[in-house]
Amino acid sequence: MPATTAAPDALPLGALSFTLALVALAGYVDAVGYLRFQGVFVSFMSGNTTSLGVAVAEEDTGKLLELAGVIGLFVAGVVGGSLLHRRAGRWGNTVLLLVILNLLVLAYALPEAAIESLVLAMGALNASVHQVGRVKVSLTFVTGTLVRFGTGLADWLSGQAPAQDWLWPVALWLAFLAGALGGAAALRHLGPGALLGAAGLSLGLALLARRVRGTA
Repeated sequence: MPATTAAPDALPLGALSFTLALVALAGYVDAVGYLRFQGVFVSFMSGNTTSLGVAVAEEDTGKLLELAGVIGLFVAGVVGGSLLHRRAGRWGNTVLLLVILNLLVLAYALPEAAIESLVLAMGALNASVHQVGRVKVSLTFVTGTLVRFGTGLADWLSGQAPAQDWLWPVALWLAFLAGALGGAAALRHLGPGALLGAAGLSLGLALLARRVRGTA
């Protein structure tokens, strides 16, 4: 993800908060999926790709097919979410979050279809926000976020950019981490009902989406 010179305090506050909440939602659901499905991620496809390579090397056909299916479903979620977002226009985020809400409820109500529903939901979520102000955003690309933090910090240490330039990537990373902590804790105490917490957050964000300005 390219570096940017925009400072976090220059971003629209509503858009900033909304985006951080989306990132936290992704972290929450990814943690629930990781724990429920024995190390398979529902939003972190870099990890699944590494596992896919290992499965191929070990000739583990069952795991290979499972991971390939998950990656394919994630891409399908991104494609479907992007098309829906464009078709809905200014209501794009609202409609998308309502679809995600229904997929999360489906994952709770039909455990046998849970992983498929969660992967599609997280793929669709990545179609919601790509930019806040002039800053590019990838909701679940945590590695890229840390790279942006590192390069921003290096620019600051070398005197090439103000200190604020690396604060936004830090905020995104902390939001994902907080969501993952919340998802793991909720699953531990609520079991499958933890997904209803994610559904509730999706509903709240859907209700707020039309009021948010500064995202694209």
